[in-house]
Amino acid sequence: MCRIWWSWKGNDPSPEVVAFMNKNYPPDWTYADFAAQFHAELYNPNEWADILAASGAKYAVFTSKHHEGFTMWPSKYSFHWNAMDVGPKRDLLGDLANAIRNRIHLVFGLCHSIFEWFHPLFLEDKQNAFKT
Repeated sequence: MCRIWWSWKGNDPSPEVVAFMNKNYPPDWTYADFAAQFHAELYNPNEWADILAASGAKYAVFTSKHHEGFTMWPSKYSFHWNAMDVGPKRDLLGDLANAIRNRIHLVFGLCHSIFEWFHPLFLEDKQNAFKT
């Protein structure tokens, strides 16, 4: 999703991506509108754990919070921008953590992005050419 966003609304938009978005989405469509379409209907944490075990992996790292601030768990700090409140309506992170803990012996890590594209502090810094 990150690549689509930057190729659509970033500093150097891709003409192909812009044309695709214009053809397939309403003019007022925003990045946030994608979240409601994220259902994770094929997400099966137990199956993921079994695949990780069968692969011989020693560890797995899951993205818990994305650059736009969307969290994969019901964070009270994500301003209702998380997998419990929008989209799948479930704790994707907790489900996977529990599946791994209960099914296999594997180190489970998290990637947590502090940087947020839409956070007021980032937007203020961006407006000031990142000189604050």
